[in-house]
Amino acid sequence: MKKKQASFIEQMYQDNHEGFLRFLLQKTRNREDAHDILQEAFQKLMNRDGLGDMENPRAYLYRTATNIIIDRQRKGQHHIKYIREVTGDAMNFPASDVIPPDRHVAARQELAAVYQALNFLPEKCRRAFLMHREQHMTYGTIAENLQVSVSMVEKYIIQALKHLRRKLK
Repeated sequence: MKKKQASFIEQMYQDNHEGFLRFLLQKTRNREDAHDILQEAFQKLMNRDGLGDMENPRAYLYRTATNIIIDRQRKGQHHIKYIREVTGDAMNFPASDVIPPDRHVAARQELAAVYQALNFLPEKCRRAFLMHREQHMTYGTIAENLQVSVSMVEKYIIQALKHLRRKLK
């Protein structure tokens, strides 16, 4: 890359970095994704021929970033479709809530860690927590099922939440 072009891009980065990052944060709602897209957009700008002849490099940068976001969303949708086909899983993700593959894996790992931590709770405490969180049962219904008082169910839920906070820190 020519020295003149490098200094132009460096100056452009310094002048536009904060506003561009805010724009990307609004679009992605995720700091890591915004930084990745910022880097990728500037990389594409640096690799573009005829940068000096460009009328509005800033507009090109923003358009490039928007295209990168659209491409990532498409890839996410394809990934979800693939998972549905392979696993037969009936995941119901609205098109606007596309989950990137790495986040999907991370969420599954976190969920596995939660279930692993729940194994260390006393039986009634674990059952009460799972009935409440998984089956959306009321404390009264849980109390009837476990043959304990509603007050005891509240204590079980609090105990489970404290335990999970400690284990998952």
